[in-house]
Amino acid sequence: MNTESFLVRTPLLGRDSRFCGYLFHASDRSLVAPYRQLFTAMGADKAPGGLCFIEDTGPSMDELSAEIPSGVTVTLPAGRADCIAPLRARRVGTCARVTSTTTDFPPTLTAVDYVWLDAGLSGELKTAAKAAQRLPGKRIAGAVSSKEQFEDGKELGIQMFEGDWYRRIAGPAPKSVSPGQATVLELIKASQAEAPVAQIEQLLKRDATLSFRLLRYINSAGFGLSCEIQSFRHAVSILGYQNLARWLALLLATSGNTAAAPVLMREAAARGRLTELVGEKYISAEDRDNLFIVGVFSLLPAIMQMPMEQLVDQLSLSESVNDALLTRTGLYGPILRLAESVEQNDAATLARAAADMQLSSAQVNRFHLEALAWANKLSA
Repeated sequence: MNTESFLVRTPLLGRDSRFCGYLFHASDRSLVAPYRQLFTAMGADKAPGGLCFIEDTGPSMDELSAEIPSGVTVTLPAGRADCIAPLRARRVGTCARVTSTTTDFPPTLTAVDYVWLDAGLSGELKTAAKAAQRLPGKRIAGAVSSKEQFEDGKELGIQMFEGDWYRRIAGPAPKSVSPGQATVLELIKASQAEAPVAQIEQLLKRDATLSFRLLRYINSAGFGLSCEIQSFRHAVSILGYQNLARWLALLLATSGNTAAAPVLMREAAARGRLTELVGEKYISAEDRDNLFIVGVFSLLPAIMQMPMEQLVDQLSLSESVNDALLTRTGLYGPILRLAESVEQNDAATLARAAADMQLSSAQVNRFHLEALAWANKLSA
């Protein structure tokens, strides 16, 4: 009997494209062990941040119901409506899943807190929304894959959205990066070359916002320094150039101009941290900062709305980092593949990626939850 099941996540965005929380599901939907790890993390002050939705697993969820903490919301198909009352009695949120073909609406569905409408095609979203008209609760659109579906959903009064539309490059790529992004790229190159601190400080003086963000991240709870960094010069003396590169990478991740930029930054931070945790025992200490950079930079196409090939030309990275970013090969490629797999609905690919790294699902889930908690503290 297979006992391996991985925790998979997708973020929930509001109508303004801001981060609202996460939907979690188990890669083997008959097993609840990943949810138990999630609840343990939440109880240990390692919350992933925002709202927390989990998908119903059928009969196995009935065994877990007494362990679900308040504040978690369970998404249920209409056929499992009998679970709503017991969950609500324990202050667990409930969400009804409705598709364009849903016709059975038991009376108990009128007690749900949320209604999840699977998007599929825009026409299906409209049909599902109409079918669920008499149900109360805030509306969520799932599997949104285009800006058009997102806009259709807003017209239908939907309040939250799940899907990958916000990561897609919309329209032709810009011919050049923004001034702020250009400054960060110069900072990264200067740090890699260990340029004089005075030269780098001059770059930071071009944009006071960048200086503020950089010091904010370095002094965040996610870094865990025992003293507060007051200046870039101080940062270099405490951290060194190599360690500083990870924070400059994160600074570049904040430079997006789209409405979803804050969510992308959070996701980039989580992916960077997960890549770092997964590769820690495989990569030498002097190369570990590259793990974080690979994870963060893998989301740059969505953040900067440019193809990776165009971005790599401007970053002057090492060959091993380029291999990972462009083809998911080389020293860091398999590690990045695993970090990306926990964000995708492909159980087979996720299992293979974990097997390549010789990690169990429980280990991957622990790293995943630690990375989310770290990114959440960074975003606080």
